[in-house]
Amino acid sequence: MIYEKAYAKINFALAVGKEQNGYHEVKNLMVPIDLYDELFFQKSQDIKIDCEVEIKENICLKAILLFKEKFHIQEGVNLFLKKNIPIMAGLAGGSSDAAATLRGLNRLFDTKASFEQLNEIACQLGSDVPFFLQNKVALCTGRGEIVEPLDVDFKNINFLLIKPGFGLSTKEVYQKYIEIKIHSDTEIEKIIDSASKRDFVLLDQFLFNDLEDIALEISKELKDLFNQLERLSYSPHISGSGPSIFILDAKTEDLENIKKIDPTLQLYLCHTI
Repeated sequence: MIYEKAYAKINFALAVGKEQNGYHEVKNLMVPIDLYDELFFQKSQDIKIDCEVEIKENICLKAILLFKEKFHIQEGVNLFLKKNIPIMAGLAGGSSDAAATLRGLNRLFDTKASFEQLNEIACQLGSDVPFFLQNKVALCTGRGEIVEPLDVDFKNINFLLIKPGFGLSTKEVYQKYIEIKIHSDTEIEKIIDSASKRDFVLLDQFLFNDLEDIALEISKELKDLFNQLERLSYSPHISGSGPSIFILDAKTEDLENIKKIDPTLQLYLCHTI
């Protein structure tokens, strides 16, 4: 049996540009975190995917079919997917699952595929999937599929992840987005510099996400939660298209404090990896 972890991500910067050919150009500083799904692979005659959580469109199945076609594999695979990353949360769990599927199949069938070959398939699966092949802090541009890993130490930055009991559609958030600002490379450099120096006060000030206002506009529940956190003197940030919120440099007492707002919130004390 082959075992793979599929790590979630948060965004330290997300600049969104104009729409071209149905996609928005982005400049996205992606950071992997220690919340992960678990995938177990075994060879089989057929393709079977088991998951405790109902997923409407299983991107792992698409990954398996493309992988088999690419490398002319006749055998099937049994995949058990244990979901720990909330779905429709702005954490890219599905994209990470797809990348982990490609890595797992490469090991299961001993295809010895190169990174370039796996990346070619990843690009067909979704804009975020190439990032998760390496799980390193990276600046992602184009539609998100152009991944530039950064030689910086972002490890072990603590934060509290807050997932409300509802989801948001990434497609809907992007559809309602109108380009609001052109961010300079200098702004992202400030984020990288402050994170590298472990200056969390500065880092907190420099983080930005162009989709944040749209997500808050779409969901009154999310806006109410966001405002409550601010009234408690926290500095909340939305990851990706939401609705997950993260608070930097959080501690156990913060978790207990925020739990009082709404006991149904899913709360995770996490760190970057």
